[in-house]
Amino acid sequence: MDHRAEPELLFYAPVPGHTTAFYACSVRDGEAPAAARELLTADNLSAEHVVLSPTPPCHGLTLIFEARAAEYHVCNLSTGDHVTLPPCEPAAEVDSPLQFLDGARFHNIMTPWFPFERSSAGLAFDAATGEHKVVRLFKKPSGEASCEVYTLGGAEADGWRPCAGQVMPHVGSFLVGMPPVSLDGFLYWLRSPYVGYAEVLEEKPILSFNVSTEQFGWVHMPPELARRTSHLANLDGSLCAVVDNRCFFELYELYTWSGAASTSPSWSPRCSINLQSLPEQVSDELLEERDVIPLCSGAGGGGKGKILLATGRHKVFAYDGERGTVERVFRMQDFVDFPEDHIQARLLLNVGLHEERVGDAVHLGGEGRLQVKLGRRGNTVVKREASVEHHDGSNRCTLDMFKRLAASRRANATHKYPKL
Repeated sequence: MDHRAEPELLFYAPVPGHTTAFYACSVRDGEAPAAARELLTADNLSAEHVVLSPTPPCHGLTLIFEARAAEYHVCNLSTGDHVTLPPCEPAAEVDSPLQFLDGARFHNIMTPWFPFERSSAGLAFDAATGEHKVVRLFKKPSGEASCEVYTLGGAEADGWRPCAGQVMPHVGSFLVGMPPVSLDGFLYWLRSPYVGYAEVLEEKPILSFNVSTEQFGWVHMPPELARRTSHLANLDGSLCAVVDNRCFFELYELYTWSGAASTSPSWSPRCSINLQSLPEQVSDELLEERDVIPLCSGAGGGGKGKILLATGRHKVFAYDGERGTVERVFRMQDFVDFPEDHIQARLLLNVGLHEERVGDAVHLGGEGRLQVKLGRRGNTVVKREASVEHHDGSNRCTLDMFKRLAASRRANATHKYPKL
């Protein structure tokens, strides 16, 4: 994505059925958009079970995973050009909450739907060969971890093939459906803190995959940062670690990695948001969110401009580091309708970034099985100023509980926020 351009948000409404409509809207200087344009509508694609990767797109291409159908499509959302990948090897499925052992305690992680496939796939560009590759890391029904690769534009007979490198044992245990971060020819997965192997996790919490050599590796982190990181993201071309302590200390922090190519790879703070310093309405909105993920900064990139933060409740906030302010700039329900019981994304986010690629679009060979209808030029959806806010009835009690907990911890000297 060109960081000099104004960012465009990509979103799709989580409506029941077998049709998914994709929209895009510009966020100029971190200001709220007045309208959105329809990119395309795809039939035979359930919006409730769609997973997109990466964000931003890879040379205009987006990997679309239809989870319940176990189908992968690579699509240019600007042109509608797409290819449906051949069937892949079956992965292990779970039909009850995932259980992870941490010491003597079991932790349950609810999956967004049942049955749920233990796999994760990402799209990346191999600069050495000029090819795009889809990489799928998964746990076999036998319990063995495996990795397969599909090369776009390759011979049709090639299909999926095992990756060239050796798959590390136990990596299949932390696959909970989240796609990896795609960045500069690498894919990155954050290991779950509940998998065990604490001595490895503390030093090497991030699994990496070199798309060119097809070899796995680890990204080191300071132990304290490793314990506190909840998500990874691509923030303006840098691998970003999200340290989300909104519930316990009313703090939200981002750290970026200098990269494997640097002489001494290291992590440095990008921003720190103190929710106590924000207006109560904004602070409450951020506290009630389950997931808050950075998308990009405004025009200029490289640490300049407001940082856009997407949430699981289909909103985007803009953080202004110079003024220390946060304001909501996007709310999906202002543009499209969706059921109230779908106010929370089933798997992380329904909002990402769009990259317009038409004239220099990558040609996709192969057959596409989606029924795609492009949005008409000039067909926009105007923001509805009077839309009603959807709220979960239990949010107020939960919010008050988090506030009391944070206040108690701040007052207790033994629970001071640990600095990195």
